[in-house]
Formats: sequence, structure tokens, C-alpha cells
Amino acid sequence: MVVRITRLVFILAGAAGGFAVSGLVDWSDQTGYPPYVVIIIFIILGSSVGYVLGGIFGRELVLAQRRAERRLQDMAPVDIVLGVGGLMVGLAVAWLASVPLRLLEPVWLSLVTTALLFLLLGWAGLRIAFLKKRDFARALPALSEIDEACEEGTVKVLDTSAVIDGRFVELRELGLLEGELRVPRFVLGELHTLADSADDMRRARGRRGLDLLARLKDVESQRIEVFEADYPDIPDVDNKLLRLAAETGGMVLTVDHNLTSVARVRGVGVLNLNEIASAMRPNHLPGERIRLRVAKEGKEPGQGVGYLEDGTMVVVAEGRDRIGSAADVEVTSVLQTSAGRMIFSRLLESGDDGGSDE
Repeated sequence: MVVRITRLVFILAGAAGGFAVSGLVDWSDQTGYPPYVVIIIFIILGSSVGYVLGGIFGRELVLAQRRAERRLQDMAPVDIVLGVGGLMVGLAVAWLASVPLRLLEPVWLSLVTTALLFLLLGWAGLRIAFLKKRDFARALPALSEIDEACEEGTVKVLDTSAVIDGRFVELRELGLLEGELRVPRFVLGELHTLADSADDMRRARGRRGLDLLARLKDVESQRIEVFEADYPDIPDVDNKLLRLAAETGGMVLTVDHNLTSVARVRGVGVLNLNEIASAMRPNHLPGERIRLRVAKEGKEPGQGVGYLEDGTMVVVAEGRDRIGSAADVEVTSVLQTSAGRMIFSRLLESGDDGGSDE
């Protein structure tokens, strides 16, 4: 609709311009055509140029409108309130300060200086309002409540690994993941690239992520918004995500340990699903007894390795001979690593474990 209206305006302007040009020179003497034919030709040419230019400007106007809408959606309500207030104060000060400027001569100098003053003070009002946001929030309790409500619903930007992992769906259903969930278009593009990969594992991961997004599209409570956002000057997806989260005030939702570390160094909000899962695992203290099945051989001589139900790895000293059977072990130490929790244990004496083998 916007493109059509813009084209119509440009076509009318082009036709009027063509009609004006047709009267500047006596084209009939130069071309041999009657005056009315010359007028029609110039109107058609002007209308054609207006049609082309109107389409170009109309599409650019639509893109600018969409960018402005996305920007407004990403802005917190408190930022909008402060921005409008700061702008109004800046324009009011500019109006008062422009009174003596109206006396300047010539008139064009007065108009230019007044316009510049309004632009400068309006921009200054916006900047001061945003820079003093926390001070205004403390001075106005109602504004502080708006700010807190906004922070509770922070936008979560999903990266490729989080979409493929899929555990965010269960967290969302349990009400533990608040705010909007969004997937940038460049993350969707990376999933598509993975799904078309020649490597079987990468292709399966990409298709899993795309299938999950397709299923969630029809679920109102789990709906994820895919929105246009890109930074052509940044080559890799991780840095694009960090810049997007920093500019919108959102948080990155990921399972990537390296991305989590970089985000924290750069001061960007990040939520790692692996860290959430690790925090929810039960704590095992030294001296506690655990019964588990020794599944395979460990790295060190004589070691066995088993796994708890939540996936925690348990290293059993001298447990190699118990591979394939269940054993009672005693926790000796617990090590927290970037990949999760690791438990070290020893076999209980045969007199203590009840001699139970499976």
C-alpha cells in the first residue's frame, strides 16, 4: 500500500514536471510534432520516471518503516517514556531560546539557525534522558516499576546451538523462561546451511533445529518470533548475536560454553542451558554412597566409569573389573568443570556393599 501511494505521488509529480518541461522550449520547431503531441510525450516520460523512482523510494520507505517498528518493539517502555519526555523538554527549551533568533536578518539565516537549534536541543534532551535513566527511575517510583517489569520480561535471543538443543521448550512450559523468544534471520540461515551439509551429523542437527521451529510456529504459548536482523560487516554468527543482544538489551540463550564466556567478558546478558542443567543436578558430598553401573574403562589404569541418571560422569577407582555390573561406590571428591560436574569415587569393600552384583 505504501509503495502504491508513493508511486502515485511520484507519477503525478513526474507528469507535472513533464508538462512544465514541454513549455520551456519550442519543441514543435525542433521535432516537427504538434504542440499537443509534444506535451503528451513529455507527460508520459515524466510519469514513467516517476513510476520507477516511486517504486524505489516506496520500497525503501517500507524497509525504513519496518526497521522503526522493530526498534520500537525492542525498546523498553521506560525508554520510550523517557525519550518522549526528554524530546519535549529539549524542544520547549529550543522554542524559548529561538525567540531572539527570529530577529536576525536576512530571514533565511533566522530560519536556518532556528532549525539547527531545535535539532540540537531536541537531540540533547533525548541523550540526557537516556543517560540519567537510573536517576529518573529512583526519583519517580512509578517509572522504576515500569523498568523492573521490563527487565523481568527480557527478550531472549536464541543461537543455533540452543535451537538444536531444544531444552528451552521444557523450561518455557514450566514458566522458568520469561520474556519473548526470538530467532534472528541469520541464525535461521545457519540452520539451513547445516541442514544442507554433506556431513550426516551436521545435517541431522540442522534439520532437528528447523523441525523444532516449524512445530513451535503453530503453538501459541511457545511461539518464537523470527525477525530480520543482520550485520553484513560482521562475518561470524556469534559476534552478530552479541551485537544484537547488546543493542536491544536482550539476552543470548545458548549451550555454547565459549560464546557464554565471550558474552560475559563483553558485558552482554547470557543464559547457558548447560549451566542451568548443572545447577539443578543433586549435590553429592564426599563420603556419600552411590549405586551405579560401571559402563566402561577409564583413562587411568584400573579405572572404571559410570553415569548417574542425569548424565553426571562418575570415575570409579579400581573399578575396571566391575565393568558391565552394578556396584556400590563411595564419593571421594567432586570436580566442577566447564562441561559439567564430575564425581570421583572408590569401590566399597565387599563386606560393606552387600556383595550385590547384577
